[in-house]
Amino acid sequence: MLRLLVTAVMLFSSLSACDKFPGKADKKDAVATPVKLVVAPEDVLTIQANALSSGPVVTGSIQPERKADLRAEISAVVLHVLKENGDGVRRGDVLLRLDPTSIRDNLQSAEANVRNASQALDQAERNLQRLKTLRDSGMTSLQALDDAEVRYNGAQSELSASQARAVLARQQLERTVVRAPFDGVVSERKVSAGDTASVGKELLKVILFMNMIISPIC
Repeated sequence: MLRLLVTAVMLFSSLSACDKFPGKADKKDAVATPVKLVVAPEDVLTIQANALSSGPVVTGSIQPERKADLRAEISAVVLHVLKENGDGVRRGDVLLRLDPTSIRDNLQSAEANVRNASQALDQAERNLQRLKTLRDSGMTSLQALDDAEVRYNGAQSELSASQARAVLARQQLERTVVRAPFDGVVSERKVSAGDTASVGKELLKVILFMNMIISPIC
């Protein structure tokens, strides 16, 4: 009987302790209750599949405003390629160098021939003037004077030819350096160092695409 009484007292104490924390039960109820989200009609956007078009439809290919196919003007070995595909360039920039060794030798030889021809012309002119003086005094024949004039004319022709060869050699030497013809971009590199570039071989392509042009397809 005493044991039952003690058990009843402990059970009553436990129930009293639970009543001291009523918030715990309320908190569980609050968590369990879902929150309702209210969405206004203006907050709803309906997505639909549709074709988007603006302006007229044009069929064609896009072309750069300017383009240049740079080709070799002399036969030589490619020494250096200084620009790659996609590199921007300014007008006058060096893009590629060809080996100038043989052309430089030709220029030096042509310049030496110009000096020799110039000296020969000076000598022929002095001899002609001397013979003219002698002819005026009757101390030389007309044939000797004619021969001196022929030699003088030949020396003039030789000097002109030597000068022309020197000019050509200088032009060829300048053509060993390939430069950008305008501001643009290297669109295609056709050669590498060590390749042999014959006359007319395509080396590089440079384009200007600041304003693109649409070419209609017929």
